[in-house]
Amino acid sequence: MDSTPVEYRGCELSAIVRHLSGEFVATLLIERPGGVRRAIGPFRSFPTAHDAEHFAIEYGKAELDGRLAARGPRVAVSG
Repeated sequence: MDSTPVEYRGCELSAIVRHLSGEFVATLLIERPGGVRRAIGPFRSFPTAHDAEHFAIEYGKAELDGRLAARGPRVAVSG
């Protein structure tokens, strides 16, 4: 599921949400003016697609504001 893009501080934030192994996982896309894109994530595990999307978008806002997300990063780490 791809979210509807959100405009914030001159950038476009969107989330790609996937259902994997019984959990929802989100990856945040930040597109800056001029078309430069950055992906952050994946963030996991969320009980619903809406929760995953909401966290990713709020994390993007915090990133653009220069502050940490309120709940801290939830980034998957491979071992």
